[in-house]
Amino acid sequence: MKRFILILFSLFLITATNAQITAVWSYQQKDNGDGTIDLIFNADIEKTWYMYNADLIPNGPLPTTFEIKGNNGFVAVGKLRDNMKAKTKMDDAFGVEVKIFEQRGSFVQTIRRTDAGSFKVEGILTFQTCNGSECLMDELDVVFDIPAGEVAEFTEEEMIPISAQESDQTFGGNAKGSTEGLLVFLLIAFAAGLGGVFTPCVFPMIPMTVSFFIGGTGAKKAGIIKGLIFGLSVTLIYTMVGVIVALFQSTDATDFMGTHWIPNFLFAALFITFAISFLGAFEITLPTGLANKADAQADKGGYIASFFVAFAMVIVSFSCTGPFVGSILAAAVTGGLALKPILGMFAFGLAFSLPFVIFSFFPSLMKKMPKSGGWLNVVKVVFAFILMAFAMKYLYTVDAYFGWGILNRAIFISIWIVIAILLGMYLLGKITTSHDSKVESVGVSRIIFAIASFAFAVYLIPGLFGAPLASLSGLLPPPDQSTMVISGSATGAASSAISNEPSTGLCSEAKYATAKNRAPHGLNSYYDIKEAIECAKEQNKPLLLSFKAVTCSACKVMEATVWSDPAVLDILQNKVVLVSLYVDDRTELPLEEQVTSVIDGKLKNTLGRKYRDYQLSRFGVASQPYYVLVDHNEQVLVKPIGESSLTEFLAFLNGGIEAFNRQL
Repeated sequence: MKRFILILFSLFLITATNAQITAVWSYQQKDNGDGTIDLIFNADIEKTWYMYNADLIPNGPLPTTFEIKGNNGFVAVGKLRDNMKAKTKMDDAFGVEVKIFEQRGSFVQTIRRTDAGSFKVEGILTFQTCNGSECLMDELDVVFDIPAGEVAEFTEEEMIPISAQESDQTFGGNAKGSTEGLLVFLLIAFAAGLGGVFTPCVFPMIPMTVSFFIGGTGAKKAGIIKGLIFGLSVTLIYTMVGVIVALFQSTDATDFMGTHWIPNFLFAALFITFAISFLGAFEITLPTGLANKADAQADKGGYIASFFVAFAMVIVSFSCTGPFVGSILAAAVTGGLALKPILGMFAFGLAFSLPFVIFSFFPSLMKKMPKSGGWLNVVKVVFAFILMAFAMKYLYTVDAYFGWGILNRAIFISIWIVIAILLGMYLLGKITTSHDSKVESVGVSRIIFAIASFAFAVYLIPGLFGAPLASLSGLLPPPDQSTMVISGSATGAASSAISNEPSTGLCSEAKYATAKNRAPHGLNSYYDIKEAIECAKEQNKPLLLSFKAVTCSACKVMEATVWSDPAVLDILQNKVVLVSLYVDDRTELPLEEQVTSVIDGKLKNTLGRKYRDYQLSRFGVASQPYYVLVDHNEQVLVKPIGESSLTEFLAFLNGGIEAFNRQL
């Protein structure tokens, strides 16, 4: 009877908590008639809530996934993918652009039949919904009954997963956000193309190249045609580079490029190599034979020669344009869109060739061009500093992949500060390279850029002491215990020691602690309630249960903006025992620690499922973040709280501590 009453009470809490039912799912299956079957997942999402799409974003939120159990009678073709257009938005907590569905979402998983008989497809659908102030991570057991059918033969090409549909008849997608994200990328690629013109390898060649256009017959029309052919040729050559990259791109390749250490190490090495070259250590060139052959064809004259002039220009300018091209391709292949390398290289080539085409139309404009000189080397050296700064981002991904903790937030920011200061000193002429002309006086433009460089260094300094630096969160490592908090109270976060070890409990080593789930700001934390209770009894302190998820953006915002306050840090470190309960932790529990849910009667065999079930059955809430102050008997001391302001969270903490002290 007690069990029955508890089940009814839990169901009542779930029903009463309307905000927890954030998505209603329906399922369909479609036989494509060619041996493949589409398993379709449709979600009706509550107003004010949104759901993340199926794209895996490195260091981003939890994507919607479908984990198939077994493959009896079928094989999966690719992974779960979007079945309609997703909206793009900036997630400030993760510092990355994410794709979301509002009101309605649809996903599809394709399978290929290997048995003519009927079979079942069982799996776990995992998704996360947020509303700006809280997030809900949930898992559903889904079963599809597939009737008998014919088995078809497939070639290797036909086994490639089909791409997400551009449109969906059932649900109307919103492509505005995706279009905006692509537009920004193309504008950056276009700006990079223009920037490549103002380099020592390219700028001095403009008069010589334009003279080829207007030479020969001297007819203006012929010069315009040659200029247009040149511009189209340059654009075509760079676009073909994008096509080659796109041919090797897939969803798996995109994930690999974004998260694996090998491509990130190669990108970092490329940027650092070009930076050292720009500083004057050596010159990077493509094989001279290519340039010589292109020059030989260009010498034959005629309109066709314009193509070979363009080809020669691309080859000769590689030592300066290589970093631009590499940056665009690096951003494109991790952007999740197959056409991105092609479109990016097209925009770059178009911008790179545009000045040449304009001068072929109006040769007299060349008289107003600034003369080549030492300023071109200044541009090159400035690019070198910028390349070194961006190389750190890729090196951090390598470091995070292996979990070394060498290039943590403090060291990363320190390197950027040094680079910004050195750049400012260079612009003021305080340091020079071997290729620089003697600086007799500093012009206005150099002073302005030097001020900007020093200002950027000053802006970064608070990041060493816990400042979130939200505007750079997409490039910087996330906050960790390597940063320091200057305050009157001594906290774990005030230590300048750099460590990659998992955070330990207040009294002893913490069970289930890893380097990936360590508490923010260097706080001591437990990850098992029973273990934390023993410490709380020893310390005579209440317990703070922090329900959270690695992929919860609202949790990250709360910890970055509220937990970082010195008053809050003092309480978390000295007046409570912190228990971090990750509801998305996939750690497999030993048999003696697995529990059977009183809500659905299912076995909870992972740490995350156990904590999520505990949160829902004990408190009737499934969203994160969620904070509960309890005593040694797990009795609630004060009304639990979710995402809140600093004032509200301090009131919650102080109220719970006062209630605990009254029990003594």
